Amino acid sequence: MIDLFRSNNVVVRSVPAEDVSRWVVTFDHYGIGPGFDRPGFGEDFLRQSGVSAIHVMGRREDWYQYPEMAEAMAAVRRATAQADRVMTYGTSMGAYAALRFADAAGANTALAISPQYSIDPAKVPFETRWLQDSHRIQWLPEIDGLLVCGCRPVIVFDPAGEDGPHIRRIEAEINIVPVDIRYSKHPSTTYLLETGLLKSLVFDVLSGAFDAGAFKKEAGERRRHSSTYLSRLAELQPPRRHKTGMALARRACEIAPNDPIALGVLGRYCGDAGDHEQAVALHERATEVSQRAANCLVSHGNALVAAGRLEEALALADEVIEQLPEQAHLRAWRSLILWQLGSVDPAINAIEEAIALDPHQPRYLHTLERYRERDERTGGDGAFGRLLRFVRRSARTTRASGPARLLRSAR
Repeated sequence: MIDLFRSNNVVVRSVPAEDVSRWVVTFDHYGIGPGFDRPGFGEDFLRQSGVSAIHVMGRREDWYQYPEMAEAMAAVRRATAQADRVMTYGTSMGAYAALRFADAAGANTALAISPQYSIDPAKVPFETRWLQDSHRIQWLPEIDGLLVCGCRPVIVFDPAGEDGPHIRRIEAEINIVPVDIRYSKHPSTTYLLETGLLKSLVFDVLSGAFDAGAFKKEAGERRRHSSTYLSRLAELQPPRRHKTGMALARRACEIAPNDPIALGVLGRYCGDAGDHEQAVALHERATEVSQRAANCLVSHGNALVAAGRLEEALALADEVIEQLPEQAHLRAWRSLILWQLGSVDPAINAIEEAIALDPHQPRYLHTLERYRERDERTGGDGAFGRLLRFVRRSARTTRASGPARLLRSAR
């Protein structure tokens, strides 16, 4: 294991195998963890498979907008100069990088699973999943400008989800091999792992033997036994098809009883049906099997709120904020729980913390306006009115952004 390049922002780590005629260059996905004292994306899998790998690791979730990326990629290119095959590889944020840096890395091919074209609000106003990060990041035109890729990358994605518009933008600028797997969720890596297709995909793309038509056919045939597919299909059912959605969610849990995604979807269906006791139990199980992952903690907390168990929900909010202290939407969510508990001053403090972390979010202002109206109607001292003026002053100096999904769900 050798560091080919290191700066405060990025590390390029080489993990060669016996065969150095082919290399996979990986990029981190969102949430892989801060710093560099950790494995690179796919490191264990590639090492065990006897594949030489170079792992490009970012300091945080910055979509690799670092001025030294050209130098980092030059180090990759030097290390693989004698190789027969070089493939860039990543999922979600890492897939964005696999496309953007394929040429700079000297790649013959690229495998991008559920990539973004960009998350810069100026370029993709439809993208609302990483709003706080999108406003925080300084987008570099030499990295996030017009997409150029000399090879023809293989892109796997769910056309029924939020990734579809990104793929259309990508396809308008470069020639790709699209592999659309409907209802495979974001990222499609989960579906590929569950159905046993990921390993063959990686090796076939790396070798140049990938057959997109045959792969799509096989992926379609395996979906009936996929909890990922059934869970996503359940999520997309309209309210009038509640029974169908519930049946799909139950089937997903039968296939994978310890899948936190399937448990969470079924839990939401139970909650919508008014069975809050069962909903909480399912979300609690999802939290346990996910080893208390942040998204499961939030869903569990929302189920507790719906069940009227606010003190328990607040404890989970504190736990998830400890995991992700820089996420403003979690502070806003905690504020809403505190408000429902009648803890006005702590609720104000929590929303102030959210504003300080992300002053671009107009949803906070809208929610506070509603709070102010309630405060005045109930004869309160107008505390939220004072905070509202503070938010308006902050908002005047920043750009507006789209909705925060967790804030909507908590409301």
